This record gives sequence, structure tokens and C-alpha cells, in this order.
Amino acid sequence: MSKFERIVRDPEICGGQPTIKGTRVLVTVILDYLKEGISFDEILESFPSITREDIQEIITYAKEMITGETIVYGSKESEVSTG
Repeated sequence: MSKFERIVRDPEICGGQPTIKGTRVLVTVILDYLKEGISFDEILESFPSITREDIQEIITYAKEMITGETIVYGSKESEVSTG
């Protein structure tokens, strides 16, 4: 099982940028909203297809990206391309 079940990267969706699973909502868009001080409730009003848990996972994802931990997408690590 992947560490991040709510965040996916698919070359067919938004050019392979990280999105919230089942949507075309970019992780970077939600991070920009958070950076601007927009509350979870306001984000959820703007993006009704996502959940509070999606936002929480985005924050964890961002933290791990900057701390250099390995990020695994999808449900099977063997499906991840390493280069």
C-alpha cells in the first residue's frame, strides 16, 4: 500500500503533475491557497470534489518532499518509475 493514497501522478492527467485522486485538482493549487492563508473550509467550498483529509495529506506530502523522503505514488511501489 502506498503512503499517499489520495495523491496521484498520471501522465494523462494534468501533464503528470501531482493531483488529488479522482480529480484534476493540482496539489500546487491547494498549497497556494494554504500559503495565502485560506482556510480549509474556504478551500473545500472552492473545490467540492476534495475532502479535508485530502488537504491534510497534501500538507504531509509537501513536508516529505522538502525533507527528502522517498515519495511513492499509486498502490504498488513496483509501478513507480525511478528515472
